Amino acid sequence: MVLPWRSRGGRRAERRNLSTSGDTSVVKIKVPAQLRSSKIELVQSPLAPLTPRDAVEICRRLENATAREENAECLEIVSKIKNLARDNGETNKKWLLQYGVVSELTSCFQRFASTREEHARLLEEVLSVITSWLPLSRTEGFSKMGSTASLNALARFLNAPDAKTRQNAVFCIREVMAIDKRFVYALTDIEGAFEGLIKIIKDSVSTSSTKASIMAIYRIISCDNKTALKLVNLGLVALIAEMIVNNAEKSVCERCLVVLNVVCDNEQSREDVLRNALIVPLVVKKILRVSDLATQCSVSILWKLWRKNREDVLLEALQVGAFEKLLVVLQVGCEEKTKERASELLRNLNRCRNEMENTNCVDSSMHLKNVKKSF
Repeated sequence: MVLPWRSRGGRRAERRNLSTSGDTSVVKIKVPAQLRSSKIELVQSPLAPLTPRDAVEICRRLENATAREENAECLEIVSKIKNLARDNGETNKKWLLQYGVVSELTSCFQRFASTREEHARLLEEVLSVITSWLPLSRTEGFSKMGSTASLNALARFLNAPDAKTRQNAVFCIREVMAIDKRFVYALTDIEGAFEGLIKIIKDSVSTSSTKASIMAIYRIISCDNKTALKLVNLGLVALIAEMIVNNAEKSVCERCLVVLNVVCDNEQSREDVLRNALIVPLVVKKILRVSDLATQCSVSILWKLWRKNREDVLLEALQVGAFEKLLVVLQVGCEEKTKERASELLRNLNRCRNEMENTNCVDSSMHLKNVKKSF
């Protein structure tokens, strides 16, 4: 006797075909009446792992749909890729990456990026898939995200109403800036890009997006010092000081000091740094308090500010205990460049302190009555 569900071409064969087709399958099962009011319940079964042939076919379909500018079909394929990456993630991701899905996704993003509203949902989906696979800076095809059209779209997404979209955009910009300097120069010409990066930090979208924005700014300034002035005019220095004061996370503080150190390389930007009354006390406070890198940057910032405005910086640093901290830096050891700068600062701080004592300015004109003398 052949049972109905075991017959050739029956439900079992249908279920097997559904589960291996690459799409989400739905299986009908009977549920006891006492547990469910309905007799039939639809249950989503897991997707079967992707095969190399499936990956090639998906990439081919996306390439063709992009060439025809079929928005709906592209959105369907991108959504499918997103689901495949979620189910059996590592296996599916391996085959998709190996057979060029990143290149097809970035081509799709670039092709539809010139339009503003019509294809916004498709662009957001593509961006979501790409950022979930970062880092991709060494992956073939990812550099297309640095095209003018793609960067314009990413800059728009920095100011999007959805927080997740803004986060994805800043993640992608951070990676693109690490690929090639020409993408940095391209971003400087895009209206609203720098404002978007600053706004990400101001709005505190998330800790990870704040870090990504700071690192993107660092890479931008490192490649072109002229951009530092533009970012400083947008309130970067005050924003960094605020983050150092209010953010307890060490990695954020470390990144802020790294950016501030690069900002001080620009002469005009240093003027703005010197005008901020919080900078010198905060920089001195962070010496030996965060990490070795933060200490190196703090000493470097003090040294650069002193070279620009010698006596005022020394007097302010002396008030907040820079002399003692720099002594400890030399005692515990540091890299050679930091050691040289710390030694030079110490010699000049000591000279300044002796001059103050000799002229009896400590108690009268210099307002340093509460300075602790360690000598």
